[in-house]
Amino acid sequence: MTAGDDLLAYIFGDRRPAFYPSFAADVRASRRFRAFAHAYRDKIRAKLKNAGDDDGELDLAAELETAALLLREARFAVEYETYAAAKQRGPDFTVTYKTHTPFNVEVRRLRRLEPDADDAETRAARLAAVLVDKVGQMPPSIVNFLWLVNESPMTEADLARATAAFVRAAERKDDDFFARRGFVDTAGLLRQYPRLSGIVSHGPPVAGLWLNPAARHKSLPDIATALRRAASEPSRSMR
Repeated sequence: MTAGDDLLAYIFGDRRPAFYPSFAADVRASRRFRAFAHAYRDKIRAKLKNAGDDDGELDLAAELETAALLLREARFAVEYETYAAAKQRGPDFTVTYKTHTPFNVEVRRLRRLEPDADDAETRAARLAAVLVDKVGQMPPSIVNFLWLVNESPMTEADLARATAAFVRAAERKDDDFFARRGFVDTAGLLRQYPRLSGIVSHGPPVAGLWLNPAARHKSLPDIATALRRAASEPSRSMR
């Protein structure tokens, strides 16, 4: 057995979730992803054990697929759940660009919409709900990106439409808009919104990137370009 085979056996044992073939292919094909998987083998194994159902496994697959894509960028070093290690709520990945510029990436899988519900308004409403959930998770004093793994089409126009609706609702203190999405502190949400530096969209039909004009910490152009390129890379589709 190779080192990669030993690693796969350690993480998965006898389990074979749907994303196993693509994960195994990345472990065997990418030295950098193999090193990442080895460094976080206990975490990945525990997450797999606690996934619970197919949806939980798909969420884990989305995280690991994102890590594999980020690691294709040679200038990125990727750490997994550094905030959780400090018992803090925070993004999934802390990425360091060229050894000196850190930023965060939080992954969210957007499940496939039924064809009769897949319209611009529905996509915008769903993304607004994601923003409500995720903006409060972004730590201060660092660049933070939300990385969407889409199972239905999501365009840059959808990103712009959803974020504009989100901001308008917050500015007019539309408590009903946010209460329907489980958030009651509209003023607090608006204060936290500048922590979001941008959104990366990975999935059909094309990759998208939206940069928050209100961000307190703006991304370096080279980082934004590298993220767009990573999201544009064909993945092995761990989902």
